Amino acid sequence: MKEGDIDRVLSLISKSFMKKKNTLNLTPTPLLLSTGKELGKMLIKEEWSFSRLMNLWKKGGRDEKLIVIFVLRELCKKDYENSKSFVINIVDDISDWEVCDQLGVRVVASLAVKNRDDMFSLMHNWIKSENKWARRLAAATLTAYIRKRKEDSGMCLQLLDEMMGEEDKDVKKAIGWALREITKKDSEAVFKFLQKWAKQDKNARSIVRDGMKKLPKEKQDEIKSLW
Repeated sequence: MKEGDIDRVLSLISKSFMKKKNTLNLTPTPLLLSTGKELGKMLIKEEWSFSRLMNLWKKGGRDEKLIVIFVLRELCKKDYENSKSFVINIVDDISDWEVCDQLGVRVVASLAVKNRDDMFSLMHNWIKSENKWARRLAAATLTAYIRKRKEDSGMCLQLLDEMMGEEDKDVKKAIGWALREITKKDSEAVFKFLQKWAKQDKNARSIVRDGMKKLPKEKQDEIKSLW
């Protein structure tokens, strides 16, 4: 990385993980996490870190993209602006749920903790995107953000409120996931939110059904009765 030889980095990554694939022929995520964490600690003071990480992201596949995300997890602790710019520049490169969710949970949520209003403004833009992965990224981010900022359940639900007309199944799953996580911090707010949507929009029913799974059974039954 110091020499800027990204092709060599790609070759080393491939050789290092060749014999460590799981039954699905994928490198285990915890191994990529530990690799990215250590690399992040090494790069945190390097001025060239973001530009060369971008080259690695552009040229790499699944393993390299996840390593970059886990490096960003370390870098965003010290450099908010460059980390945010990096995320903005790679959103349109996301093409699967794993990379999307890891970016949201590991990086975007941490950036939102640092600057809530700035990142929520960005997420409000993402949910209007034609790119379904940008929309899913916004919802996935909330699953980790609410664990650190439970007092912001209202803001999280306000963002999800704008997403309840979603039609794509991958994005719907992330919305349901976010609702279940928010339930752990503010179940009454989620209950009222889901009651509203159960009454007014049949098209949102699959999200409501998925999102209410962490509510007490009697609350779930009450929501179902509205159908």
